[in-house]
Amino acid sequence: MSLMDRLHGGPDLDPEQIRMTLGEHLEELRSRLIRALLALAVGAVLCFLVKDYVVAFLTWPVIAVQKARNMPVGLKFLNPAESFLTYLKVSIMVGFLLTSPYSLAQIWGFIAAGLYPNERRWVRRFVPVSIALFFTGAGFLLLVAAPMLVYFLAAYGEKLPNVEQYIPTRILIPRVIEPIEKEPTRAEDQVLWPTSLPVFVKDPANPPELTPWINARDQKIRFRAQGTDYELGFTNVERRAEIIADFRLNEYITFILHLAIAFGIGFQVPVVVAFLAAVGIAEAAQMGRLRRHVWLVMAMVAAVVTPPDLTSMLSLLLPMILLFEIGLYVARLIEHRRAARERA
Repeated sequence: MSLMDRLHGGPDLDPEQIRMTLGEHLEELRSRLIRALLALAVGAVLCFLVKDYVVAFLTWPVIAVQKARNMPVGLKFLNPAESFLTYLKVSIMVGFLLTSPYSLAQIWGFIAAGLYPNERRWVRRFVPVSIALFFTGAGFLLLVAAPMLVYFLAAYGEKLPNVEQYIPTRILIPRVIEPIEKEPTRAEDQVLWPTSLPVFVKDPANPPELTPWINARDQKIRFRAQGTDYELGFTNVERRAEIIADFRLNEYITFILHLAIAFGIGFQVPVVVAFLAAVGIAEAAQMGRLRRHVWLVMAMVAAVVTPPDLTSMLSLLLPMILLFEIGLYVARLIEHRRAARERA
């Protein structure tokens, strides 16, 4: 029987039947690492070919928030190479995530020979669930948590309180230029301009050329010139200091990808709980009694892997708590079936 046949001889293969030299171990590890790296390269190239769609999918939460809050729409980059390097980084990271099932299969193929049949059986059951939960966690972030999180962070502390009443401005800034008010004297200055514009919930299909209208939904003044629509946003005329959100492409992409990985890891909680019960390391009743301690550990993990704000932490912690309870339920089912088999 060849080495590869012995390694993949089936779930009942005993690791005591396999004897590999150090050179054979290194050769097996090298070949599997090469396959994993080739898969990563293929995934990165494919993602780079559709990089615009990948970046658009990753940035849609912040774009939606910018539109909802009447902010300038778009992300900035501050050096000539930043945009290209960000696209390249996104392609590599997303390519790695998409090809991670194949990479995990290669790792599994290397370590499977050292596991006993019952251990391999449980790993083969839990690995597909773990991969599915990882992508579910990343999707939950992008589709559900990210828009709420970005909306909260963009709106947090955007207005500064007016403290001028407590500061002797006239003493510190003695020359305050007052606006000059005078009555119009020329006839053209006395023309009464229109005081209203047509208001639409959505843009009209064929507006007259250079005729403005108000889009009530988007809170914009728009007009059409040579077939192209232009817009002017509403600005608060109150002279009050503001903290203006100005997102950078590289920093936002890094922020959202790190969060996606953190959510993917956080969604592994039910797999860990069920696996501990399946292999007999811990019982479901024991883990249930330690629920508060587990919640505390999960809160610490969520605080470490998410940005330093309470909203990010809770957006990961609450799903982890729910998944922990689901894992306990699955662990109880596993224990009941095991007890039923032992009684039979």
